[in-house]
Amino acid sequence: MHISTTIFFVCVVLLLNCSKKTSGKENKSPLVVLTAQLLKANPFLFEFRAEASDQEFDPLSFTWNFGQGTIREGKQVEQFSYPENGSFTISVKVTDGKSTPVEKSVTIDTRVLEVRADVSKKYQVMEGFGGFGAKDVYWTDGPFSSPDFINDVVNDLGLTIIRDELPTSFEIVNDNNDPLITDLTKYNLDSRIEGHHQPLGKRLQYWRDLKAAGVNKFIASVWSPAPWMKHNNQLGNGTSNTNSAPPYTNSPNNTTNQLKTDLYEEFAESCVAYIRVIKQQTGIDLYALSIQNEPRFSQFYQSCVYNGTALRDLLKVVGKRFRNEGIATRLFLPEDIGWLGGVEAMIKPSLDDPEARQYVDIVAVHGYDLDGVTAASPNAQTWQTMYSWGAAYGKPLWMTETSGFANNHEGAIALAKAMFTAIRFGNISAWVFWTLSTSTLDEYSLMSSAGVKSKRYYVSKNFYKYIRPGAQRFEVIAPETSRIYPLGFSNSSDQSETLVFINDNKDRDKAIRLTGVTGQFSVFVTSPTRNCEQQGTISSLDVLVLPASSVVTLYKKN
Repeated sequence: MHISTTIFFVCVVLLLNCSKKTSGKENKSPLVVLTAQLLKANPFLFEFRAEASDQEFDPLSFTWNFGQGTIREGKQVEQFSYPENGSFTISVKVTDGKSTPVEKSVTIDTRVLEVRADVSKKYQVMEGFGGFGAKDVYWTDGPFSSPDFINDVVNDLGLTIIRDELPTSFEIVNDNNDPLITDLTKYNLDSRIEGHHQPLGKRLQYWRDLKAAGVNKFIASVWSPAPWMKHNNQLGNGTSNTNSAPPYTNSPNNTTNQLKTDLYEEFAESCVAYIRVIKQQTGIDLYALSIQNEPRFSQFYQSCVYNGTALRDLLKVVGKRFRNEGIATRLFLPEDIGWLGGVEAMIKPSLDDPEARQYVDIVAVHGYDLDGVTAASPNAQTWQTMYSWGAAYGKPLWMTETSGFANNHEGAIALAKAMFTAIRFGNISAWVFWTLSTSTLDEYSLMSSAGVKSKRYYVSKNFYKYIRPGAQRFEVIAPETSRIYPLGFSNSSDQSETLVFINDNKDRDKAIRLTGVTGQFSVFVTSPTRNCEQQGTISSLDVLVLPASSVVTLYKKN
């Protein structure tokens, strides 16, 4: 026999044997995964999906038990309605007709949580929401403005406060030897000085664009006085990468990162000049100024160290100068961060001193590591304590810088909870993020210069766009164990009402019924799959479904 014929014969035999062995195997049962999704309430409508496959590719049949006595043959995907306030177990049997049927089940919950609003219990009036910076950060070459960017941050996001810095190059040399005679022609608008950020003139068109778009609260912070005003003649602490929080010293030397006490009047003059030049160049009245950002810290970048007493003494000089010059710009401080005792030590000397206190318009803090959401949490109590300092004298509390939230949906929900805690327990009147935009989207920015928006941008939009300046918070209470965190606001200036809900349950939709408010609301949802998208309207009498891990805003305007 020819060798090729022999090989062919052997192969045929092997194939026949394999076929016999295969045909003798037991038919395998289908593989099934059952899921339930709530589509809507009023009434509750669920979609059930049996993701099924058969290993022998046989056709499958589905027998559904909808948990209310209804059993029927159906398809792979079915929908069924349920009444409120029940728990139901739904099952499906899947079979190929040859093997043991596979049964899977899922339990759904149609309980409705009651969330109570009391519009008669009123709290702080909101000044607005905002951010630091421009289309790109000021230590780059820009660009700093564009029509698309202005439209994004003002019309889409809803920004109403912009924070900037008093550039360290603004008075790069003393304008003259008399701090009480201010020569505005001597201040630097256009020259880029090595080691300094972009000069003021490079920022002004952005300010004009924001003003034209409707922004009217411009605030600024000093990160460092001009180097010639400081003992070490440096922007920062003179190192290339070291940060610290040294004690303030009354015996400075030429390495001390502090403002010279004999130049407090010169510093005040520089603040006055900054405010007047901005008005001259843009027509904008600076709304508020901080005389030092994070005053306890000596950073390798622009910084300057104070203690509470030094900050108080400088405040008196600047405040008196503003009053004498007829400048209405408010002063906010201490813009400190972290340890509660450190923040208190920075603000209390100014609040406890009657002369200094008259110049404190706003108590401002930075909101890093302050995101606990329950009343008993240390962070909520920290916010309450910080609010109490100024509240005793009628001074509002602002949060003027935060960032560091992960650039994903979990980070966005953490940011939303931080906003809730500051607003609910700190009674803050303003919230300002650091920073609006950077060339590469990261945890420090809400969007990129190319217009790529983060999830943090969209949860911010749930607040920024619908809680407008002049809105007053009223009480809204949800069961604390529900992990639902609500806020409510009414705005008499435009007759609007806004409610914001955070559902901090990662894998469970929550159904709520809101009492204490009336009317028809537009619904805006940020969830793992939605970006502050409008999801129709809802009556205050209806059940509202909050998707798992979401921020939902209700908004109505009469």
